[in-house]
Amino acid sequence: MFPEDKPGLLEHYGYAESMQILERDNMPRASDLLLSVSVCAEVYKTKIVDLALAASEELRQMAQEQEPLWLFDTNKQTEVLNEAEYKRRFIHLDQTLEEIIQFLANGGPIDVPNFNGNVEIEMENSTTPSEIEASRAIGIVLVDPINLVHMLMDVDQWSCVFSNIVPKATNIGLLLTGGDGNLNGALQVMTAQFHLPSPLITPREVYFARHSRQLDFNTWLVADVSLESVFPSPLVQCQRRPSGCLIQGLQNGLSLVTWVENNVVCNGLVPEMFRQTLKSGIAFSAKRWMMTMERHYDRHAILHKQHGQPLQQPLQDINIGEGQKNLMKLAERMIRSYNDIFISCSENQWMPLGIHGGEDIFVKTSMNLDDPGTPRGVAVTISTSVWVPIPQNDVFQFLRAGANRCKWDLLSYGCMTRDALHISSARDPANSVSLIMLEPPNGRPDKSEIFYLQETFTDSTGMYIIYAPVDASVVQYILEGKDSDGVAMLASGFSVLPCTSEGSVLTIAFQVMDEELLTPQYLPPHSVFTANRLVSETVSLIKASLLLNSAC
Repeated sequence: MFPEDKPGLLEHYGYAESMQILERDNMPRASDLLLSVSVCAEVYKTKIVDLALAASEELRQMAQEQEPLWLFDTNKQTEVLNEAEYKRRFIHLDQTLEEIIQFLANGGPIDVPNFNGNVEIEMENSTTPSEIEASRAIGIVLVDPINLVHMLMDVDQWSCVFSNIVPKATNIGLLLTGGDGNLNGALQVMTAQFHLPSPLITPREVYFARHSRQLDFNTWLVADVSLESVFPSPLVQCQRRPSGCLIQGLQNGLSLVTWVENNVVCNGLVPEMFRQTLKSGIAFSAKRWMMTMERHYDRHAILHKQHGQPLQQPLQDINIGEGQKNLMKLAERMIRSYNDIFISCSENQWMPLGIHGGEDIFVKTSMNLDDPGTPRGVAVTISTSVWVPIPQNDVFQFLRAGANRCKWDLLSYGCMTRDALHISSARDPANSVSLIMLEPPNGRPDKSEIFYLQETFTDSTGMYIIYAPVDASVVQYILEGKDSDGVAMLASGFSVLPCTSEGSVLTIAFQVMDEELLTPQYLPPHSVFTANRLVSETVSLIKASLLLNSAC
């Protein structure tokens, strides 16, 4: 049973309602696209279809080619595009130049039809210098090709699987449906935000067509391409040249996936500590997408394993009970909650804290009245990014260790903390779900035990430590195999990005309930002071502990 094909905004809500949704979500470019598609549907549909078909064919060739089109970068440990070879193979020459070349080669101009059929994208209208970010990654995913294609073509599933990269995505319009009840030939227009987890980095807005195509019985292709050649705009800072993935079915319901990212970007003004990550192209590399997808389907295979059913490699040695599965489900929801922190929309934007010493600390508020998975009331989110003179992996290993929590967590300071339960991934031990127990100090029998549900993982670019406090009674309830959907929680955590060989960028994001607030529109002075103290003192404790460890 496969998910039902979901219509785009235009088909589901109608034109007026769709425009209101896109404008509410601060997507003026998306509303412009919706206007163009709806007013001159047939004219633009033909152009988009031609563009998508050409992009699909280019992607097929790029996914299957080897050197000299793709070169292995030993520093990045990934394949990167040979731009000179790419231009020679896929980019149209100027028509006048083509005629000159023909004249010199053949003794005169010859009218030869162009069989290239590929796509050229240039950032012509941008005043910021553009850069090419192009890479390829290959991996085995524990899901069959059909379900993988359905995930990629369902905007809700896609943004859920890749929530650490895609905090928000919208299907604007479905132009072609698949034939024979499947997704072969389906084409849709989409908009999405790609982000790094920091309030200091503006998410990339991308607008593109996505086309799925079946190459043979067990091989599929899902291709993206930007629509700037159809709908030019000087505001777009990220354009997708033909990108996506080639999916080949393997035995036992697995898929060999070749993922290609090929983007032209204008990074603009970014803080110095993020420049290396963005300029190197690793921020949104194909490897990051691949590792995220592998991690998701590893978890999916474990959670849906039936009793006595063997798991595929690399998960054969994992054997967990129903209570631990419930814990993993709750952790998955916690991860999505954390990634939602960085969604950018007009209704809930980051604001500077506005206090001396807190100029780089940002805050936003939200009100929950009806979501059973989130505490009811006003939540305050505080976040900042700081450079620390410690390598990325050292910061990650320090923060993920349950025994170290009492060294940086203000609520745990002076207590004993330890890992009470630990579930590691067989593919990468850094990917794990754990329960950290906070034991009350001696002589305080009135204090009950508190647990922190924590998940740590890497996606080739960032390293993440995400957690949420959970009462002891809730932990027992979950481990008994009870449903965790109604457990209310607020996720907080850290992301650690590379900066230099000697340092890294640490982003802190805390979510706390403020029971004194009745409305999210106003943050009183004492709440501002508390937010500043929480972040500033946590940063100080982390830096002091890391520097002490590095000196030992």
